[in-house]
Amino acid sequence: MTGSALICAPASSAHDDANGAICTGREDGYSSPSLGLLPQPTRIHARARYSCSGRPGQDLPATGTFEGFSPAASCIAVNDNPTGREVVQYADGHTSIIVYDSSSTFRAVGVNIVRLEGKVTEGRGKGLRAHRTLTTLADGVAAECLIHTRVHHAPGGVQLEVGPE
Repeated sequence: MTGSALICAPASSAHDDANGAICTGREDGYSSPSLGLLPQPTRIHARARYSCSGRPGQDLPATGTFEGFSPAASCIAVNDNPTGREVVQYADGHTSIIVYDSSSTFRAVGVNIVRLEGKVTEGRGKGLRAHRTLTTLADGVAAECLIHTRVHHAPGGVQLEVGPE
């Protein structure tokens, strides 16, 4: 799954727990078992590299580790609605733990978009809502799935929004 980068508007300071932040970057995701043409329960592990927007000139690097589950994942289905948990480690030493309890998946013009919704349960931004959007190119995935039978690795563009409701 080849991805595209996401673009976002500037956000509140990445250092301000009350206002939240917007982080963008790239992600490498892996599924177990590997994705095939038929939907099946699947564990998801992903590692994201973010740049979190703050005041001009104050972007803060961060990494995210996502562990999730999809009840019906496949390389061509759009009805897999994963849930999971992400640990975000900011370069300044702070951490956020986010639990995603709902999601939606869209496919349009050769692009897969998975949007997870949840809440920061611990650390920076505790109590704030979180939205995580992953974008991958769907056409490449379907072709790869047909040629190689199964797909294990899914790189893509990722955006994390943490803020008040």
